[in-house]
Amino acid sequence: MKRCACSSTVTGFLGDGFFEVFFKAVTCVNIESSFQFGWTPLMCAASVADSAVVRLLLDRGANASFAIDKYTVLMAACAANTSEEKVLKTVELLLSRNADPNLTCRRQMTPLMYAAQKGYSQVVALLVAHGAHINAQDDNGYSALIWAAQHGHKNVTLKLLELGADKNLQTKDEKTAAEIAKINKYSELYNLLSLAANHFGLLLTSTIFVSYPICSIFSSYSTFNDMEVFLQGLGLGHVIGLFKVSLWFIWYLLSDLKNVKLKVSGQDWIA
Repeated sequence: MKRCACSSTVTGFLGDGFFEVFFKAVTCVNIESSFQFGWTPLMCAASVADSAVVRLLLDRGANASFAIDKYTVLMAACAANTSEEKVLKTVELLLSRNADPNLTCRRQMTPLMYAAQKGYSQVVALLVAHGAHINAQDDNGYSALIWAAQHGHKNVTLKLLELGADKNLQTKDEKTAAEIAKINKYSELYNLLSLAANHFGLLLTSTIFVSYPICSIFSSYSTFNDMEVFLQGLGLGHVIGLFKVSLWFIWYLLSDLKNVKLKVSGQDWIA
């Protein structure tokens, strides 16, 4: 593909962040010009989550679904090393122009997995709201939840569980998200995922002074599966994750109290 004479100017802009320079350059650049590695101007702008430039290029007709070697513009935006606010704006813009959130790269990773890997919880929620498959797995069996656990992103983990991610999915080497968190020494995340995986089967195994209302809440865990069935019967299965998350904060409060030992289905938690 023929390269535009302004390519070096555009590339310099992307490195330095001078929108004025790019605005002048883009008027003489073919929006589908090929830069290094075959990237287009849109791919470059998305990779640094510059929503202003992305919008300009899209308005000029750039393809929001462009991919090079199966790596899409949306993936590049989700993997950007910048503030989540910038990434969120860029991803929202691309989705509004019909970028597909379920395309996969050569490793079968989706934009959702890239966002989970980077720790962008708001981007994760946005992608799921636009139809991203929350339990998709890559060629190593990693789901978005497992990627979040791999990198210790608690907020993303909570968000994915709230949205209905399956915590029992396993990688190709038969590791769950909880086990991945444990291997990488994210003890708090391991405890959280173990709690979720066992449906709050908590046992308080030492003396503790707790008010009756809190005790009564924990005594209701034995009927948690019945609550799930009830919600599913009402067609409210989508709120089960949210219901679980609302109870986790009680666990956090209790875990801070002294002389308390918590077990999940007979399994000791990491201290």
